[in-house]
Amino acid sequence: MTLLPTLDLSFEMTSCLTDMELAGMKIDSDALDALEVDYKAELVELEVRLNEMTKSVMGDTPINYDSQDDMVQLIYSRRVKDKALWKSTFGIGNHLKGNNKVQTWRPRMTKAAFSREVKTQTEVVKRTRVIRCGACQGSGEFYRKKKDGSDWKKASKCKSCGGAGVIYQPTGKVAGFKLVPRSSQDAAEAGFQTNKKMFEEVLPFLEGDAKEFIEKFLRRSAVTTYLTTFVGGTRRGMDKHGILRTSFNQINTSTGRLSTSRPNFQNMPRGNTFPLRRCIVSRFEGGSITKADYSQLEFRVAGFLAQDKRVYEDVLAGVDVHAYTASVIGCSRQEAKADTFKPLYGGSSGTDNQQAYYRAFKEKYSGVAQWHETLQTQALIDKVVQIPSGREYSFPYTKRTKWGGVTGATRIKNYPVQGFATGDLVPISLVALHRMFKLEGLKSIIINTVHDENVVDTFPGEEHSVARLLRSSMMSIKEECMKRYGVDYDMPIGIEVSRGLNWLETEEVKETP
Repeated sequence: MTLLPTLDLSFEMTSCLTDMELAGMKIDSDALDALEVDYKAELVELEVRLNEMTKSVMGDTPINYDSQDDMVQLIYSRRVKDKALWKSTFGIGNHLKGNNKVQTWRPRMTKAAFSREVKTQTEVVKRTRVIRCGACQGSGEFYRKKKDGSDWKKASKCKSCGGAGVIYQPTGKVAGFKLVPRSSQDAAEAGFQTNKKMFEEVLPFLEGDAKEFIEKFLRRSAVTTYLTTFVGGTRRGMDKHGILRTSFNQINTSTGRLSTSRPNFQNMPRGNTFPLRRCIVSRFEGGSITKADYSQLEFRVAGFLAQDKRVYEDVLAGVDVHAYTASVIGCSRQEAKADTFKPLYGGSSGTDNQQAYYRAFKEKYSGVAQWHETLQTQALIDKVVQIPSGREYSFPYTKRTKWGGVTGATRIKNYPVQGFATGDLVPISLVALHRMFKLEGLKSIIINTVHDENVVDTFPGEEHSVARLLRSSMMSIKEECMKRYGVDYDMPIGIEVSRGLNWLETEEVKETP
């Protein structure tokens, strides 16, 4: 198989993306201003509540939310005694292999063994109350005496309080939210994981204050990103006419999917709830925004690549895969969405219920599970994984692990799905749409493509034509796959087209004869 079809597609995409960059997206400045005000107000409320909750469990101990050491104490109520020993015990960090850094292997531990190491190598953190330092009387410094009894000209930092002027005195009560780490995979340099991924995995199984704190902490991180990356980036990138011209990049990602910069709209949250979408409006008087997206594209692509009969059956039957996930894990359908497709990308760690679902997924979709094994073997032997388009992913340092898996397993399973779905199929549909618009001489403009969605600024009077061509172009991936790659993409294709005055507030457009 050759890479020529992939190169041909990238050249066709260049023409399409050039037109999209030149056209840009029309921004409603008033809506953007209102969104910024709302986000800033929400951020203040979140900070106030988080600080209240932190003080209630930590006493007077100051906590910096950007410090992993502080967050470990706050979340897990423990502090590592010897970080060097801790890192060695759990294989944390990287080591040099030739001229390359590779991740150190993590040891496999039973829960009992992990629990023993945690109790041995960490200490419980206590709440504190602040008192004035008696050594310096709260000044944080003192003057050393010369031989003649006079003070040195420059003061020295107080050793008792480290220059703070206060001492944090333990009260005897355990501090923090007392989360229990799940396994050795949760071990991190500062003690335990406190990242977004871990928080999202455990959140459905928390209760009370710990649940509220992590919910609000995740929201604080999201709002901060929205303000700086999206609101700020949009404002900085707009011209005097309110047009934002983001830059599309074809070669910045490992999988082959698009990325954008100034701002990075490709990292926009999935789904139709992100408020920034409300700021994207039509530049035409009386115009509208029309969008079309594929249904469960990556799940269907995985089923196609694996030729998993059960995926085909569930797609044809319209099975609600998120409801199935929720029934196994024991959480709401909305909470289950974070876990539904994790096994597609090698997800295996989590709570007992999450791991039970991952096992159930492999049993239900055994074809996908077997395909994952084939991919790993291919990467291990050939050091390369190839997909039907001819696109190749190199894994030169893949090797068998002590417990039977292979290194880099998540990327090996993820790249082919994401690459074929959003690196090949979505661009194919976009190129087809671009060609159709030119053939019909439409005044409507393609303005964006995000994840599995194509977006059009629709000229008044062309609404029916745009909806028709969006459907036609996105359905063309079956025919185009055969023409370009000689591949019969026989997975059923699901598409939804919707239209509204802005990108957020749209209603489904039913297909008409």
